[in-house]
Amino acid sequence: MATSTRITKVSYELIWWVFTFVLAALVIAPIYTQIPQFPFFLPNFIYVIVAITLTRYMFFLKISWLRDHLLIQGALGIALIPLIFWMVQFFNGFIIHFDEQGPDVLVRHLPENLAGIMNTYIHGEYRFFGVWAVVAALIAPFRMLYNVWSRYRAGVRTL
Repeated sequence: MATSTRITKVSYELIWWVFTFVLAALVIAPIYTQIPQFPFFLPNFIYVIVAITLTRYMFFLKISWLRDHLLIQGALGIALIPLIFWMVQFFNGFIIHFDEQGPDVLVRHLPENLAGIMNTYIHGEYRFFGVWAVVAALIAPFRMLYNVWSRYRAGVRTL
């Protein structure tokens, strides 16, 4: 592989990671500024990162650095299994938290109009990225398995 192609793939990957972290920070910023005691910051952040990254790998795997690294794809596919369980566990914990504490438990200290907006935002954003991340994590191993199979048949033996 030529050096310029390698640099292009590295810069492509770096730009995507910067974009992903900036987007995750922008999505979580309203919650952090209004509700600093929000108990689900880490899972929320991971949902956004996983959703964007795995969706990117599903659609852009052919131009990704991961394309010819067959063992890394296999290891990533296996590593997604406990991540799926972890994400589902925290998603369930989020729902149970509001079922037991009440739907407005985190926004009671806010003014009424802002409380309604933040409550809707928290529930909508957490569920959107949570479901997206879990579905992407369920589909990604099959996409990678298909890529490994097709690249192996094409004669790629790179680790």
